[in-house]
Amino acid sequence: MNDLVGPPTLPPTRYLRVFHSVAQLGSMSKASTELRRAQSAVQRAIQQLEESLETRLFERTSRGILLTDNGKVLQGRVQHALDEMETARQALYEQGGIAPRHNAPIFSLALNERRLAILVAFSRYRHMSAVAQQLDITQPAVSLALRDLEDSCNLKLFDRSVSPIALTAAGELLLAHIKRALYQLRLARAEIAARDGVLKGDITIGALPFGRPYILPTAIATLHTDHPALRFTTVEGPFETLTHALWCGDIDFIMGALPTGEHYGDLVQEDLFHDKLVVIARSGHPLQQASGAIHNLANADWVLPPRRTPTRDVLMSSLAAMQAPPLNVTVESSDLSLIRGLLLGSDMITAASRHLFQHELRNGMLSLLPMDLPDTQRTIGVLRRPQEHASPGATRLIQVIRALGDSLKNKGLP
Repeated sequence: MNDLVGPPTLPPTRYLRVFHSVAQLGSMSKASTELRRAQSAVQRAIQQLEESLETRLFERTSRGILLTDNGKVLQGRVQHALDEMETARQALYEQGGIAPRHNAPIFSLALNERRLAILVAFSRYRHMSAVAQQLDITQPAVSLALRDLEDSCNLKLFDRSVSPIALTAAGELLLAHIKRALYQLRLARAEIAARDGVLKGDITIGALPFGRPYILPTAIATLHTDHPALRFTTVEGPFETLTHALWCGDIDFIMGALPTGEHYGDLVQEDLFHDKLVVIARSGHPLQQASGAIHNLANADWVLPPRRTPTRDVLMSSLAAMQAPPLNVTVESSDLSLIRGLLLGSDMITAASRHLFQHELRNGMLSLLPMDLPDTQRTIGVLRRPQEHASPGATRLIQVIRALGDSLKNKGLP
């Protein structure tokens, strides 16, 4: 995941408060007075920010200093980020009944990018020595940065009674909102580049099993051809973990077989098409010419995903409705490479989407067994942010995925 903040993904956060003040007041001298900084320091901060983003943010007119179009993009994202941190402040008070220190730099994101990088990296590695190694700094520097953050907020963010130290509930809450705020700032850089006709930056996708063998590789390869400056990362994990990462800003969207149920209120589910489970085995399998009787399922050796996974749950529900005898599950795994190897090298069978193994089915290495699994239709789709909070690169990738989904749907999925 994009855990480490700082150039080139983020504008320099230590200058954002100055930028926000100048943008609101329309004057460097007024911003200098409000921030109690020398006007030359304000001018240098704006200059450094413009150099980092490689664009002009202000223009001088007879009416004063006005935002350029790119400056308006940055100002909008900075405002979203600051609103997120204000939400964090209120949530921390409601959670613990203790008001965080109002002028703590973290709530205006007026921290050096390295301090933010330490905090966000700690959320992933949960060990100061691992953070130090990842960022190539000393462990005492990590410890000092975390303690300074805690002291400035006047909150207990870390539990030092356990080893390794852990985030408290307040720390987890604050960190989630920090990530959401930083995501807004990363959007600013990507949007400014897109305005100049360049799609670049990182796209991180939460990849559920259905998307990995065909749709995501095809979509990524297609988009990379047109926009080689984009970089792609896929993240695998339980749906609940991926959904929280999406809400926090660690990933851009989730693609695959989406389970039913409620999601975070500000996430959008887009259904692409519906897919049905089929029974798959090697070509020439003894059951290939057998009837679709239920007892044939019970006599076979199965390789299936673990219990309480969406595919396993849907399959078990279908078999229960047919009053099928218990299955002989020989291997439990969600590893498609392992499942593929077992199907090709043995008489084991599985229940899955045909599109997970479409290459082997097309080449005649695997085949569908004549067994219907009713009521196993699942929704294949994308879980994403609202359009106004999506990066240009992620938006374009979803468009490519949508087109691929339409193609599969038009081919007549079961």
